Amino acid sequence: MITQFHTTAYETPEERQAVSRLSNAERQVLIQNLLVTYPVFDKIIKFVETFHYPVKDGTHGVGYIGGLFGKTRAGKSDIIKYYVNRYPSFSTDDGVVVPVVYLEIPADIVPTQLAEMFYAATGSGSAPKVKIPALMANSVERVVQAQTQLVILDDSQFLFAAKKNFQKEFFSLIKQLADRLAFNILLVGEDSVIPHVYSLASLAGRGGFPKEVLKPFDENEMDEFRLLLHKIDLRLPFPELSKLASPSLAQELHDFTGGATGQVVHNLIRPAAYRALSDGSPRILRHHLYEEAALRMRPGDTREYFKEGN
Repeated sequence: MITQFHTTAYETPEERQAVSRLSNAERQVLIQNLLVTYPVFDKIIKFVETFHYPVKDGTHGVGYIGGLFGKTRAGKSDIIKYYVNRYPSFSTDDGVVVPVVYLEIPADIVPTQLAEMFYAATGSGSAPKVKIPALMANSVERVVQAQTQLVILDDSQFLFAAKKNFQKEFFSLIKQLADRLAFNILLVGEDSVIPHVYSLASLAGRGGFPKEVLKPFDENEMDEFRLLLHKIDLRLPFPELSKLASPSLAQELHDFTGGATGQVVHNLIRPAAYRALSDGSPRILRHHLYEEAALRMRPGDTREYFKEGN
């Protein structure tokens, strides 16, 4: 799985004019795939890197279960996908090698589906029609045969929120993966996963459950938050900067999103950029943010975010 992120900054007026001359469809793709790195992003990448390869110039870790957690739209998945891009699958005479198996767990996951997802991720085609215990064991073997170094289960909270009988199958599969001592397993998801793992000695005992929690920018980190907004602004395909890092816009962006990076980009800046693109605007204007924020108002919140004159 390779995600084509857009990370190029347009530093000069000439660069901004050039990108603004692309078609709307091309500029939309740039907005959709926009990704900005920042110090906390780099810290999380370092954690995953060390979990994957615990010794510099050594080999990959095996048998540990770790975690990366945070609220929904905190920005976890983009960080993980950025890391996964470093380890594309490749073919050898012996078959397909998948250094990192990455699965996005759906909300309605069932055991057979999870096993089938492992089959698909390791390039083996359709799963065999066998009973669930055998299917689970076979899917684990498929991961081993693919010479996998790291297994990442994104949105893992859905495994722990499933029906009790399904949970048993999921936990058994994770334990089987760890028992092979062939790779580490990283659970990515919401904070609610943490107590569940600690309640299961068979999971928490696999390395003591090393983890990181991705937190939103708080009010004391506004300088860092504004720097992030400026870096986002430099990557938007408009001829002019949108001045997202100005004190007034930055404060409202923080107030509306709670400082969660994923919400800033996915829930507000990206749709506002689409609206500006459709309007033929030279940048995101305050009314674009106002209109998109109005569509996403939380129950009980009566504030008019990004209102002209604020």
